[in-house]
Amino acid sequence: HPEERAERAVAAVQFHVHEAERERAEALAELDRAKTDFFSNVSHEFRTPLTLIMGPVERLRDDPPGPDRLAAELDVVHRNALRLGRLVTTLLDFSRLQAGRLRATFEPTDPAAFTTELSSLFRSAMERAGLHYTVDCPPLPGPVHVDRESWEKVVLNLLSNALKFTLDGRVAVALRAD
Repeated sequence: HPEERAERAVAAVQFHVHEAERERAEALAELDRAKTDFFSNVSHEFRTPLTLIMGPVERLRDDPPGPDRLAAELDVVHRNALRLGRLVTTLLDFSRLQAGRLRATFEPTDPAAFTTELSSLFRSAMERAGLHYTVDCPPLPGPVHVDRESWEKVVLNLLSNALKFTLDGRVAVALRAD
């Protein structure tokens, strides 16, 4: 019967259209989740240096310092402003990574000195939080080939989380050659 075949054909087409719409909706929902995760991570990355900038700025505003303290506080603000600039660069690099045009850059690095430098960004925030903060990174036997940007992100993220989630006690940073 031609009418039944036509009805079955229409039903089959409607089923495939419905299935395609469902798959498209699922793909859009997954894209939305990925965007939400991305912006959540970006916000977290920006919050750390902003917090580390605001602490010294608030102290300078509330209690005008002498020249030595002013220089130290401005140094913290400057380092974290540079960190924000690097985060903006990282965001721009993200699009290059998606396009397959970005690769890690490994260079000889003294990870002990670099980790100590990065850890120093958190000293005043840790002290304000009432945490005992130690950094123990003795010199290593020689340089190590490291992607400095990735190393920086890892160290700063770990310290940011330690500051956020350590309510009492101590935070220790240590680096050893084994």
